[in-house]
Amino acid sequence: MRRGSLVVACSLVVACSAITGKRGCGSDGPPRILKKVEETTKVTGGLEAIEARGTLRILVRRSEGTFLPRAGMPWMSDIEDAEAFAASLGVKPVFVLVDAYDELIPALLEGRGDLIAAQLTITDERQRKVAFARSTFAVEEIVVGKRGVENLPTDPEELSGWDVVVRASSAYATSLAEIAKDGGIDIKVVKADERLDTTQIVDAVTNGDGRQLTVVDSHILDAIELYNDRVQRLFTLSEGRKISWAVRKKNDDLRAALDRFIIRRAMTEGRRSARTGDLGAIVDRGVLRVLTRNNGASYFLYRGEARGFDYELVELIAEELDVRLEMVIAPDRAELIPWLVAGRGDVIAAQMTATDARKDQIAFSEPYLLTKEVLVRRKGADGPKTVDELAGQTVFVRPASSYYSTLQRIRAGGVDVKIEAVPNDVETGVLIRQVAAQEIPYTVADQHLLDIELTYGVGVEAAFALVDDEQPIAFGVRSTNPQLKAYLDGFVRRRYRGLKYNIARQRYFENQRTVARYQTRRADRTQRLSPYDDLLKKYAERYGFDWRLMAAQAYVESRFDPNAESWVGARGLFQVLPRTGASLGFKDLTDPATGIHAGIKYMSRLVRRFDPKLPLSERLRMALAAYNAGLGHVHDARRLARAEGLDPDRWFDNVEAAMLLLSRKKYARAARNGYVRGEQPVAYVGHIQSLYEQYVQMLGD
Repeated sequence: MRRGSLVVACSLVVACSAITGKRGCGSDGPPRILKKVEETTKVTGGLEAIEARGTLRILVRRSEGTFLPRAGMPWMSDIEDAEAFAASLGVKPVFVLVDAYDELIPALLEGRGDLIAAQLTITDERQRKVAFARSTFAVEEIVVGKRGVENLPTDPEELSGWDVVVRASSAYATSLAEIAKDGGIDIKVVKADERLDTTQIVDAVTNGDGRQLTVVDSHILDAIELYNDRVQRLFTLSEGRKISWAVRKKNDDLRAALDRFIIRRAMTEGRRSARTGDLGAIVDRGVLRVLTRNNGASYFLYRGEARGFDYELVELIAEELDVRLEMVIAPDRAELIPWLVAGRGDVIAAQMTATDARKDQIAFSEPYLLTKEVLVRRKGADGPKTVDELAGQTVFVRPASSYYSTLQRIRAGGVDVKIEAVPNDVETGVLIRQVAAQEIPYTVADQHLLDIELTYGVGVEAAFALVDDEQPIAFGVRSTNPQLKAYLDGFVRRRYRGLKYNIARQRYFENQRTVARYQTRRADRTQRLSPYDDLLKKYAERYGFDWRLMAAQAYVESRFDPNAESWVGARGLFQVLPRTGASLGFKDLTDPATGIHAGIKYMSRLVRRFDPKLPLSERLRMALAAYNAGLGHVHDARRLARAEGLDPDRWFDNVEAAMLLLSRKKYARAARNGYVRGEQPVAYVGHIQSLYEQYVQMLGD
């Protein structure tokens, strides 16, 4: 899974302390569900059995005493990721404890657990027993000893006469055996207790008399060096050792779900970072994060493409600022303002009314819509015709809505209206349809939101406006971001009732045929992105990808048109060149199944061309760039990035910046593969990244 973070959140320590029976960070929350391996029932079913049971049994090693204190250890990320994976499946995590490392795989094969959440090195011997999920990164195996000891070895040939302490079940033991055999080296391997983790073995070696060595994965060693200044790196034993989690071989559906989760976790990592910077920080970062909700007015997917009135406005903002747009869907409307304040987004664009109560918490731009709040009733039904006649009536609204505040003011004015609170994740359109179905008698809606529902025949009507004045709908920003607010004010003044604004308003609120088509075919309602979802899932699973990432790539390549053909002759849903298709064994690229298989197989080949030491997210982004511009140009951009003082292992803001430089003659002349229109792969990767994030939020697995 992910590399172990060197900064450990309190929640991680609590997760780990639950396994040791201790508590961390002063938490008094409930511990994770724990079971000893001998107490678990033997079950070898896959994903269907897990979902039916409602629990995911996660095999981890019990720790005696040193499990909690070692902050920054990679296994802490395993605990967090395992819990997140269980949550993605909609089941509870149950940590199943084994006493020793050599018990993990036997316990899995016996059916005592569903997966091993330990950073296992993928070896041939282990692959014969279990199936590994997609590896997110690779490590070096490094020989270490005690700092200050004289004549420590500097290469494998000097290991003779030294005791090398490792667990017999570890990949380190396998590597040592291979080197001893191939090099004819007399390496004395001392078998460590299988109950000891790597950090404990390192501690023992560096606290001892100096005559012992051990082997450590590079990502574990990075963390150990933060607290143990006695450890001395000596030399690399092996490179490119892939790390992953394991499931039983027959559990293909579970492995596929785990692959999707791993890619999603890697590609959307930035969403969990809190940032509260003003306009300058947003521009420097190159990403505008917009908090919104999934509904017919704000933001939805239609045939694989993002739509919505609010979305089109913030898309214009992102274009003006020349930044990538990242849409962040809050779990319910009550979380929009807290998420903004906490730094999980930069702007709220969610048809939010700028009320006095909200202005006490955040700042609002000038309004980009004015609307009236109306009482919604079933069409033709008898009922109140004025505010005073609301007395004795029950109106269903969200507590976090401006409608709730309006009704409270009406009640405070002497009208005895009963306000029934509904969950804050229920959208106004859902309540309107509940009125039509006679499930509830009344709700309140902004007039333009009601108009959306009326375009496709919902049997409701507006009874009357609750207040005479129009209500302002505006962008929300943190009060500490005056530059962003000033920019948004200027944007609204420039764009309000302009050409693009009016076209968008007509598209989402006034053109009945367009609105009806959008609302009936929204992806969140159909649970489909394209006619080819099943094929995308089939071949994405075969090559270990998240199908939604492949869908995003197919959309950007062809807009889901299997007959698309580019000016250079690329064809099909993934726009594969005929010669590339032929080299992969495919002919008719316009056939949807063939075109999808060819594109995904080619992507898999490109991912494998990048060093597995790179984080999975970066390998995927580099491969996408190579798909668009060619592998040689990506390698040129990485070399140029290094020469320019940028990070050659990170795409955004680094390799992508170098790729843009390759459009200039000065840099193109020095590149091995010459000139490239760098803006194309940069836009390509950014578009796919944004679409993928949107697909992940809108659709389940």
